[in-house]
Amino acid sequence: MKTRTWIAGAAALAAAGATTLGILRPWAAKADAACCYFAAQEKDINQPGQKTLITWDAAKKVETFTVQPKFEGNAVDFGMVIPTPSQPKLDEMPRDFFKDLAIYTILMPLPQAIWADLHLYPMDESDGAVALAGAAPRSADARKGEGHGVKVLESGVVGSLDYKVVEAEKADGLFAWLKENGYVYSGDEETLRFYIAKKWFFTVMKIDPKQMKKGPSGEYSGEVTPTRFTFASDRCIYPLKITQISVKDKTDALFYVQAADQMDLEGDLSWAHSFRVMYLTFMLGCGANEDQQRELNERNSWVKAKMAKDPKFETTKLEWARKLGDEDIAVLEDPLRNYAQMGGANLAAGDRIVTLEEFLKTVWDDYEKSDKNKDDKYAKERLKELEKMYSPSKGAIVKVGNPNGRFTGSQWMWLPAREAPEEEVKGLSRLKGHLQKGQWVTKFRKILRKDEMTDDLVLVPVPAGREQEYVRIMPTSPP
Repeated sequence: MKTRTWIAGAAALAAAGATTLGILRPWAAKADAACCYFAAQEKDINQPGQKTLITWDAAKKVETFTVQPKFEGNAVDFGMVIPTPSQPKLDEMPRDFFKDLAIYTILMPLPQAIWADLHLYPMDESDGAVALAGAAPRSADARKGEGHGVKVLESGVVGSLDYKVVEAEKADGLFAWLKENGYVYSGDEETLRFYIAKKWFFTVMKIDPKQMKKGPSGEYSGEVTPTRFTFASDRCIYPLKITQISVKDKTDALFYVQAADQMDLEGDLSWAHSFRVMYLTFMLGCGANEDQQRELNERNSWVKAKMAKDPKFETTKLEWARKLGDEDIAVLEDPLRNYAQMGGANLAAGDRIVTLEEFLKTVWDDYEKSDKNKDDKYAKERLKELEKMYSPSKGAIVKVGNPNGRFTGSQWMWLPAREAPEEEVKGLSRLKGHLQKGQWVTKFRKILRKDEMTDDLVLVPVPAGREQEYVRIMPTSPP
């Protein structure tokens, strides 16, 4: 597969060193937030993965979420049930939608300090210079439900999925309806009663496994066609409690959230508990002002107290965040040409991208002006190494405006190029119309334990003035 290397441009990273668905079956299986499966009795379906894109219009009180669950198992007939606060409208989404989102939100590799000194120094492992040198690179169906308090409001097909939107008066009536339609449920009635009490609607979807891959032992595996649910809602909410039906211990939930405001989860589930600590510690460091230092201390104390009370607690991890501008939407118009503009924040004040020629000339001029430890032969060899190491095809060189304000103190930084298969980059055009200019897109991940799924998730805007684009700070930051 042809791979294209992308060079960081003016939007290069500035770090500079520093739905819920429910399984209707009589036993639990591994599943993830926003999507669980129900299957015929005596059949086994596991759900190893789940991703969702939530779009929230606070002015119109309209929410959409798109889900694409993965599944594994040997059931001949199985499907999903999704609760929503109002009757939803269903639309098919591109099959590779979430792959495209993943590629779109790839960050540039971590910036690296450049050791550009041409002087020859003793090779001492304790020498900081040596360490820096290594920094490279409704109907019959409706009548069938009568007597159970279940009403089929709508039937149809979306993609390869047959669906029915139903409302139910009571949980046991819904269970009976499901049984008459070929599904058996003998699990947790209280969970569905939770949604019936709130007068929510249920979308039931059947999946044809014959359209999926079949393994050597006869089991099916694959990803369901992504489906978008659009519905009215008083608040941005994600149905999580129903996931308890199919989760054994915990689940990994990945959220992409698009809204006019940057969005976060409420309270203890906020991504700020981890990201702000990392940012304040490693990006600002000693440069943090009094208010920032106070915030850091308060957040550290909060996390420490929370984990003392709940040792298994895991913070939500922010993986990408950006308010989309012209350059970001341009990527969807012409991916191959504009993809390089994505991936990081703007350059810091005073920083600028320089050519390789300017870099090499400045480094050599600085060497010639000095009068210590000069070795021209070594200096020229080292200069050739720098020329090869920092080729424009591999990334971009940044001249740091204020080295003393950076974690490394280096006056040069290297922004390595990112790589992506060309055909996959072309696919980003499928996101056109789904991502909107002026909207925040925030990507975060939460490992949710079953005992944490006692209610649905509520998403709230980040307070004005506290919004923050993602900056990759440490090597352990999400890629």
